[in-house]
Amino acid sequence: MNLFKEINEDLKAAKRFSLTNKAVIFFFNRGFHALLYYRLSNLFYRYKIPVLPAILTRIIQILYGIDIDYKAKIKGGIVIVHGVGLVIGSGVEIKSDVILFHGVTLGRRGVGPVISASDGYPVIEGGCIICTGAVLLGNIYIGENTTIGANCLITKDIAANSVCKLPDNHFVINNK
Repeated sequence: MNLFKEINEDLKAAKRFSLTNKAVIFFFNRGFHALLYYRLSNLFYRYKIPVLPAILTRIIQILYGIDIDYKAKIKGGIVIVHGVGLVIGSGVEIKSDVILFHGVTLGRRGVGPVISASDGYPVIEGGCIICTGAVLLGNIYIGENTTIGANCLITKDIAANSVCKLPDNHFVINNK
Protein backbone atom coordinates (compact mmCIF):
# COMPACT_ATOMS: atom_id res chain seq x y z
CA MET A 1 0.00 0.00 0.00
CA ASN A 2 1.09 3.56 -0.68
CA LEU A 3 2.74 5.35 2.28
CA PHE A 4 0.80 8.57 1.75
CA LYS A 5 -2.49 6.70 1.43
CA GLU A 6 -1.88 4.93 4.76
CA ILE A 7 -0.96 8.22 6.46
CA ASN A 8 -4.12 9.84 5.08
CA GLU A 9 -6.21 6.88 6.33
CA ASP A 10 -4.66 7.32 9.79
CA LEU A 11 -5.59 11.03 9.69
CA LYS A 12 -9.16 10.26 8.61
CA ALA A 13 -9.58 7.64 11.34
CA ALA A 14 -8.21 10.00 14.02
CA LYS A 15 -10.56 12.73 12.75
CA ARG A 16 -13.56 10.37 13.03
CA PHE A 17 -12.51 9.41 16.55
CA SER A 18 -11.65 12.82 17.96
CA LEU A 19 -13.85 15.10 15.82
CA THR A 20 -11.03 17.62 15.42
CA ASN A 21 -9.48 18.83 12.18
CA LYS A 22 -6.64 17.09 10.38
CA ALA A 23 -4.14 19.91 10.95
CA VAL A 24 -4.50 19.66 14.73
CA ILE A 25 -4.11 15.88 14.54
CA PHE A 26 -1.08 16.15 12.24
CA PHE A 27 0.78 18.60 14.46
CA PHE A 28 -0.29 17.63 17.99
CA ASN A 29 -1.59 14.04 18.22
CA ARG A 30 1.08 11.74 19.69
CA GLY A 31 -0.69 8.59 18.50
CA PHE A 32 -0.64 9.89 14.95
CA HIS A 33 3.03 10.88 15.33
CA ALA A 34 3.88 7.36 16.52
CA LEU A 35 2.12 5.86 13.49
CA LEU A 36 3.80 8.35 11.15
CA TYR A 37 7.27 7.45 12.46
CA TYR A 38 6.35 3.74 12.34
CA ARG A 39 5.28 4.08 8.70
CA LEU A 40 8.54 5.83 7.77
CA SER A 41 10.69 3.33 9.68
CA ASN A 42 8.76 0.39 8.15
CA LEU A 43 9.33 1.86 4.68
CA PHE A 44 13.07 2.15 5.33
CA TYR A 45 13.08 -1.40 6.71
CA ARG A 46 11.33 -2.77 3.61
CA TYR A 47 13.88 -0.96 1.39
CA LYS A 48 16.66 -2.49 3.50
CA ILE A 49 18.03 0.84 4.69
CA PRO A 50 19.93 -0.06 7.88
CA VAL A 51 19.92 1.72 11.25
CA LEU A 52 17.40 4.44 10.31
CA PRO A 53 14.33 2.33 11.24
CA ALA A 54 15.76 1.70 14.72
CA ILE A 55 16.59 5.39 15.18
CA LEU A 56 13.07 6.51 14.25
CA THR A 57 11.56 3.87 16.54
CA ARG A 58 13.77 5.04 19.41
CA ILE A 59 12.68 8.67 18.91
CA ILE A 60 9.01 7.77 19.48
CA GLN A 61 9.93 5.57 22.45
CA ILE A 62 11.73 8.50 24.07
CA LEU A 63 9.23 11.23 23.15
CA TYR A 64 5.95 9.42 23.81
CA GLY A 65 6.62 6.11 25.56
CA ILE A 66 5.13 4.23 22.59
CA ASP A 67 7.01 1.19 21.24
CA ILE A 68 5.99 0.06 17.76
CA ASP A 69 8.46 -2.32 16.13
CA TYR A 70 9.26 -1.25 12.58
CA LYS A 71 8.84 -4.89 11.39
CA ALA A 72 5.15 -5.03 12.41
CA LYS A 73 2.50 -5.01 9.65
CA ILE A 74 0.00 -2.24 10.35
CA LYS A 75 -2.58 -1.15 7.77
CA GLY A 76 -3.75 2.45 7.43
CA GLY A 77 -6.70 3.77 9.42
CA ILE A 78 -5.42 3.01 12.93
CA VAL A 79 -6.14 5.23 15.95
CA ILE A 80 -3.88 5.30 18.99
CA VAL A 81 -5.60 6.94 21.98
CA HIS A 82 -3.16 8.48 24.50
CA GLY A 83 -0.60 5.81 23.59
CA VAL A 84 1.77 5.87 26.56
CA GLY A 85 2.87 2.33 27.36
CA LEU A 86 1.63 0.91 24.04
CA VAL A 87 3.83 -1.96 22.79
CA ILE A 88 3.48 -3.60 19.37
CA GLY A 89 5.91 -6.45 18.66
CA SER A 90 7.74 -7.19 15.42
CA GLY A 91 5.45 -9.94 14.10
CA VAL A 92 2.12 -8.30 14.91
CA GLU A 93 -0.38 -7.74 12.09
CA ILE A 94 -3.09 -5.11 12.49
CA LYS A 95 -5.77 -4.51 9.85
CA SER A 96 -7.61 -1.21 9.21
CA ASP A 97 -10.00 0.63 11.54
CA VAL A 98 -8.51 -0.61 14.81
CA ILE A 99 -8.47 1.58 17.93
CA LEU A 100 -5.68 1.00 20.46
CA PHE A 101 -5.67 2.62 23.91
CA HIS A 102 -2.69 3.26 26.18
CA GLY A 103 -0.96 0.45 28.00
CA VAL A 104 -1.86 -2.18 25.39
CA THR A 105 0.72 -4.90 24.71
CA LEU A 106 0.65 -6.99 21.52
CA GLY A 107 3.51 -9.47 21.57
CA ARG A 108 5.00 -12.94 21.89
CA ARG A 109 4.44 -15.39 24.71
CA GLY A 110 8.02 -16.60 24.81
CA VAL A 111 11.47 -15.10 24.91
CA GLY A 112 14.47 -15.91 22.76
CA PRO A 113 14.07 -17.76 19.46
CA VAL A 114 10.60 -18.83 18.33
CA ILE A 115 10.25 -22.46 19.45
CA SER A 116 6.59 -23.21 18.83
CA ALA A 117 3.59 -21.71 17.04
CA SER A 118 2.28 -20.31 20.33
CA ASP A 119 5.40 -18.13 20.54
CA GLY A 120 4.16 -16.13 17.55
CA TYR A 121 2.39 -12.78 17.44
CA PRO A 122 -1.26 -11.66 17.36
CA VAL A 123 -3.21 -10.86 14.21
CA ILE A 124 -5.87 -8.19 14.78
CA GLU A 125 -8.63 -7.98 12.18
CA GLY A 126 -10.35 -4.73 11.19
CA GLY A 127 -12.83 -2.83 13.32
CA CYS A 128 -11.44 -3.98 16.68
CA ILE A 129 -11.15 -1.88 19.82
CA ILE A 130 -8.45 -2.84 22.30
CA CYS A 131 -8.90 -1.01 25.59
CA THR A 132 -6.45 0.24 28.20
CA GLY A 133 -4.02 -2.26 29.66
CA ALA A 134 -5.09 -5.21 27.51
CA VAL A 135 -2.37 -7.77 26.83
CA LEU A 136 -2.60 -10.02 23.77
CA LEU A 137 0.17 -12.61 23.58
CA GLY A 138 1.15 -15.40 21.23
CA ASN A 139 0.08 -16.66 17.86
CA ILE A 140 -3.57 -15.65 18.24
CA TYR A 141 -6.26 -14.36 15.91
CA ILE A 142 -8.68 -11.61 16.97
CA GLY A 143 -11.74 -11.59 14.69
CA GLU A 144 -13.13 -8.41 13.16
CA ASN A 145 -15.26 -5.98 15.17
CA THR A 146 -14.14 -7.46 18.48
CA THR A 147 -13.78 -5.38 21.64
CA ILE A 148 -11.13 -6.37 24.17
CA GLY A 149 -11.89 -4.75 27.53
CA ALA A 150 -9.47 -3.01 29.85
CA ASN A 151 -6.80 -5.12 31.54
CA CYS A 152 -7.77 -8.38 29.79
CA LEU A 153 -5.11 -11.00 29.15
CA ILE A 154 -5.80 -12.78 25.86
CA THR A 155 -3.80 -15.88 24.84
CA LYS A 156 -6.38 -17.69 22.67
CA ASP A 157 -8.21 -16.86 19.44
CA ILE A 158 -11.30 -14.66 19.72
CA ALA A 159 -14.16 -14.99 17.23
CA ALA A 160 -15.42 -12.00 15.23
CA ASN A 161 -17.97 -9.66 16.84
CA SER A 162 -17.00 -10.71 20.37
CA VAL A 163 -16.66 -8.70 23.57
CA CYS A 164 -13.99 -9.80 26.05
CA LYS A 165 -14.04 -8.29 29.53
CA LEU A 166 -13.04 -9.05 33.06
CA PRO A 167 -15.81 -10.33 35.33
CA ASP A 168 -17.44 -7.84 37.70
CA ASN A 169 -15.76 -7.40 41.07
CA HIS A 170 -12.53 -9.02 39.91
CA PHE A 171 -10.48 -7.29 42.60
CA VAL A 172 -9.98 -9.02 45.93
CA ILE A 173 -9.56 -6.73 48.89
CA ASN A 174 -8.06 -8.35 51.96
CA ASN A 175 -8.44 -6.13 55.02
CA LYS A 176 -6.66 -7.34 58.14
